Amino acid sequence: DEKEWDWVVSVNLKGTFLFSQAVLHVMRKNNWGRIVNFSSTAGKNISTVGGAHYTSAKAGILGFTRHLAKEEAGYGITVNSVCPGLIDTEMVRNTIDPVKTQQYADSFPINRLGKPEEVAELVAFLCSNRASYITGASLDINGGDLMI
Repeated sequence: DEKEWDWVVSVNLKGTFLFSQAVLHVMRKNNWGRIVNFSSTAGKNISTVGGAHYTSAKAGILGFTRHLAKEEAGYGITVNSVCPGLIDTEMVRNTIDPVKTQQYADSFPINRLGKPEEVAELVAFLCSNRASYITGASLDINGGDLMI
């Protein structure tokens, strides 16, 4: 329904916008910054367990990331997105039946869920100087579940 749509889009897409808005003035002043947004494989395809509102919000984050990357590059700011697939988190364990979760994991080329630490390592790389030439990108981390 509309209330749920508004909530999901607000948390995901508007939250991403508001975060960027909150930090950009400092990054511009310093002529350096790293923004890493969280999208999802749902933003590139469709959500496995969420609805159209989630898919739409996550796709919106990808467009926002690309646009902001272009706007902010002149300030030494890179803007990228990570697109996790199914990650072994408390939220996943609390919302998806364990048998279904295992079925998903078994269907992935790498037959397991991702680990939060693996996502954190990707984010850390994108925030480092080693990733200084990467901007406007959306990097998948999904065990091969979505290959495009």
